[in-house]
Amino acid sequence: MERRSFLSVGGATVLALAAGRFSTAGDPGGPAAVVEEYYRRASASEDAEAFADEVAGLAHGASPLSRLAEDVPMAFDSTVRQELSGAAVVVEDVSAERIRSISGFLSASLTDDEVESIAAENAIVSATVVGGDGGEFEIRWLVATDDGEWRVVWPGEPEGPVTVVREYYRRADEAESAAAFADDVRELSHPASPLREVAEDVPGLFDGARRQAVVEAAVAARDVDAERVRGVSDFFRGAVDDEAVEAIAAENAVVSVTVADDDGDEFDVEWLVATDAGEWRLVWL
Repeated sequence: MERRSFLSVGGATVLALAAGRFSTAGDPGGPAAVVEEYYRRASASEDAEAFADEVAGLAHGASPLSRLAEDVPMAFDSTVRQELSGAAVVVEDVSAERIRSISGFLSASLTDDEVESIAAENAIVSATVVGGDGGEFEIRWLVATDDGEWRVVWPGEPEGPVTVVREYYRRADEAESAAAFADDVRELSHPASPLREVAEDVPGLFDGARRQAVVEAAVAARDVDAERVRGVSDFFRGAVDDEAVEAIAAENAVVSVTVADDDGDEFDVEWLVATDAGEWRLVWL
């Protein structure tokens, strides 16, 4: 992978750095501890520039955080006005693919070797931060070991309904063929969804997605009822039984997506997604 120029990727992503979350580290030398230390130093700093000087000592060697701190110290302005209320490890040793999916900025900033170095030993830490206005919000930090020490890599959004849809189009863009992408579709699909069988039997059906890019995506509805689930399409209604419908209806969302094709033409689609064992998965569009 070719590393992009740091400032050319876009400034919007750095705003995520101001969206800290909670942290109480049970293991003083564990993954959550470095997130706790990040916010401790931030709150103790006089201003963003002073904290930016601290970031390099907390960041993984492959992380773009150090360059951000050097080039754009004001990106940390909101962070110094936040207080960490708790942090906990939610998953350990995520794959290289999962690392790349955390943000487009992070993926573009890392070489393949750097991704593999992070993938060797890492964790996702859920942190909750109290902002200057007293409100709380969550962010999930990717952390990884560097010479045996836990270091912060990059903050990501909490996983939700939109995440799996964006991941679908991200993988579509990177897939070398429709058949290769069909393997990804099976992995991202809900067990009750007929998408898995369609991907197995007609992989070429997904070829069009490889020439599309997400313009924007947002949750349009949550927890639609069983009748709305059945009404997604006539094909879907005929392909699922009542048990599958009830499983999907337990926790779901409709994600509205604006997609652009190779010619730049935009169109809207709606994805039904649902949780399986706590993970958001694709159901149908």
